[in-house]
Amino acid sequence: MAKDPRQTNGKAEEQAPESPLSSPLDSMLGYRLRRASMAMMGDVIDSLRAIDLSVGEASLLILVGHNPGCRQSDVGRALAIKRANLTPLIGRLKGRKLISDAPIDGRSLSLTLTEEGEALQKEAMKRVRASNRKFQKRLTMEEKALLAALEALS
Repeated sequence: MAKDPRQTNGKAEEQAPESPLSSPLDSMLGYRLRRASMAMMGDVIDSLRAIDLSVGEASLLILVGHNPGCRQSDVGRALAIKRANLTPLIGRLKGRKLISDAPIDGRSLSLTLTEEGEALQKEAMKRVRASNRKFQKRLTMEEKALLAALEALS
């Protein structure tokens, strides 16, 4: 696989050393997408770590910030988080005074961000967007067209 020295701000980006091994996986779309996803998520994780948030916590803050008063169960479904994992996640955010809940009926809770949660959600969204832009600007026009076609598949 040939190196692709992409330019950013006039400087060649640092590339991982090329492996001397070849792999039939390199030509498989799913494998390449997974590798790209891992690189992108690594960047997001590093960016969010600086503000003491995990990807799950940031995702929840962003979703609730965009849907104030939403049901906890709807958040779990939207983020594909099981109730057993969602409850402690919300507990951590409540403990940090980033989110509050209120009963809707006998079984459901609505979620809303606190002022601190809103501020952190905005910073998290800013960091996620910056990471996304960093990777998007590396794409060629053909790669952008492929991305649009992939989005149509979902």
